[in-house]
Amino acid sequence: MKVRRDLVLFVAIVVLFACGPLISPLVHIDLSILSEVLVTTLAVLSVNLLLGYTGLPAFGNAAYFGLGAYGAALTVTYLHVDFVTAVLAGAVAAVAGALLLGPFLLRRRGIYFGLLSIAFGQVFYFIAYRYTDVTGGEDGMNFPRPPFGPGIAQVSINQVQFYYISLVVFVVAMIAFRAVVRSPFGRTLIAIRQNEARVRYLGLDTDRFIFVALLISALMAGVSGALFGLLINFAYPLELDWHQSGNFVLMMILGGAGTIWGSLIGALIYVIGKDIISTITPLWQIFLGALFVACVLGFPRGIVGSISALRRIASDDPEDAASNEAFDVSAPIEVGRGV
Repeated sequence: MKVRRDLVLFVAIVVLFACGPLISPLVHIDLSILSEVLVTTLAVLSVNLLLGYTGLPAFGNAAYFGLGAYGAALTVTYLHVDFVTAVLAGAVAAVAGALLLGPFLLRRRGIYFGLLSIAFGQVFYFIAYRYTDVTGGEDGMNFPRPPFGPGIAQVSINQVQFYYISLVVFVVAMIAFRAVVRSPFGRTLIAIRQNEARVRYLGLDTDRFIFVALLISALMAGVSGALFGLLINFAYPLELDWHQSGNFVLMMILGGAGTIWGSLIGALIYVIGKDIISTITPLWQIFLGALFVACVLGFPRGIVGSISALRRIASDDPEDAASNEAFDVSAPIEVGRGV
């Protein structure tokens, strides 16, 4: 029953977003904003995997997001690659960054993991900021959106086509993310969040699981960064900055840490809220911050997490009670050798 309900919800959300080009004029929201929501959700998912499911303070994931954006920008500018190759280049750049930083992060836990990830992110930020001849420095770098497809089969990508490409990537990412967190590997990540010492006592190498989770997180953030750069045709150092990481964390907490749909809800509220409020007042950050505070006070587990918890209490459904959809540290965890 629950699997069927989840499938119906997923199909409904996909159909709703598929009607985006028809809905956006009715609600006076530009289609590019909806594209940004889909793209940003991937970056929030990357934070959710590390912080929401594994319990690691991923305060530096903007590093992988920015590497993805610059990977796409540099390959388009200097190698003149097509759209798909640019996205893949951004993903590869982000994973390469995770491979470089992983050995330094694996032995750290808690606040030390968070601070070290921020520090490495700032290193990438200052490289992009200072390496003016290649990255454009503080001014960033403009680049054209490359065509889709190889050789003579290339076609240009307009705003509507980009939106549907983002939607396809979003659907694939959501399916993959759900498969990961519901697998024995994902259950082990949750067990690490709850009690890493116990997982080690069971004979599992937690560093190995965390390293794989870090690579998956970097991959998702890199794809998100590459698509975001291709959406706005621009890459700039602030995409690597710790403030960007903070935005991703806030979106995850707002939607619900340790929930599958929380990342989408958080990105939806933040991106659309920023767009609407910024057109009303130049002090939009104050009002957006107040909105965050109100949501966190009203939904202490995030919007999706709080609603899921209330639904389980109201229905008293054993199947829902055993679900890991919400961030419930008391839920039973099935540990498996997923890596």
